[in-house]
Amino acid sequence: MMIRQAIMSGTFTLLALGSALAQQHAFYQGKQLSLVINLSAGGPTDTEARLMARHLGKHIPGNPTIVPRIMTGAGGIVAANWIGQVAANDGLNLGFFSSVAAASSMNVPSLKTDITKFAFAGTGSGVSMTYARRDTGGGLAEPEDLMKKGSLWIGGLAIDSDKDLRMRLQLDLLGLPYQYVTGYPGAADIRLALQRNEIQMTSESMPAYRAAVEPSMVDKGEVIPVWFDHVNESKASRPHEAKGIKATNFFDYFKHVKGKAPDGFLWDAFDTMNTVARGYERIIVMPPGTPREAVADVQKGLEEMVRDEEFRGDAMTTMKFVPEYDTSDAAAALYREKVAPNPKIVSFFEKYIEDGKAKSASK
Repeated sequence: MMIRQAIMSGTFTLLALGSALAQQHAFYQGKQLSLVINLSAGGPTDTEARLMARHLGKHIPGNPTIVPRIMTGAGGIVAANWIGQVAANDGLNLGFFSSVAAASSMNVPSLKTDITKFAFAGTGSGVSMTYARRDTGGGLAEPEDLMKKGSLWIGGLAIDSDKDLRMRLQLDLLGLPYQYVTGYPGAADIRLALQRNEIQMTSESMPAYRAAVEPSMVDKGEVIPVWFDHVNESKASRPHEAKGIKATNFFDYFKHVKGKAPDGFLWDAFDTMNTVARGYERIIVMPPGTPREAVADVQKGLEEMVRDEEFRGDAMTTMKFVPEYDTSDAAAALYREKVAPNPKIVSFFEKYIEDGKAKSASK
């Protein structure tokens, strides 16, 4: 009996020692990981990134401290350039970005780094919601009433951001006149401008719409949902994120008010960009050359975090939505394929962006 106890005790000692050594040699043991957020404080990207910062560290081997760091500018491009060209590839910098994938696919001039070279950690798809002041043009009772109104003011982040381009393309497809204000630091700033009636229409991600717009603006009758955007609109079914919203996707909205499906090159340009923008609404990346061990540990953390009930509960409280992230090799390969510039689309958007400069008023 004493021998058996000694053996068992020794086994537990060895296991404990092995566990301790594993923790001691974990890449992130005793380290601090900087989470770089590319859009302004209080917006949907910042909110989701800070949710991640509160929970991710305990799921990464070594349990690093995660510190959010906001780096705004050029509709989110400044942070992407920093991660791609300046940040150390020591595993201690992690980018949480919105709007960058679409910018890459359009080869926007301000994006100076090749984001296909980023060390891929994960992506998250999403749905965006376009909404307008209910008093626009004398009043909107239903989304289709927008077609009866005169010119409206729309607000965005940057002339070459997918947010701005999607809204412009949609209004141009519909044949609606508009005035265009851009250069707001983030979604929260645009939302405030709409409440002040500086603009009448904008769009933002569905989690932010659910958490910030529905309770404070929709429920009070100040704004009305007009349409939403999601991946492959002409083929996909209604996304679960849009459950309960009295609006359709833009493809169906167009069919309803025009009596036919959208087509032509303008639609193809929108559909291509929207598929990338919504399919890669969030990208989670690290500088090129980051040690594979560090990337793998972050991916392991993301995979465990999304199953964590504490994280899921916090997400529902904070955003009324639980994000999911794809960290697979297949997702990484598809990411690199989809965000690579398409020459035909690039040529179109180069001119479209220049046209936008002539039409815009910057903040």
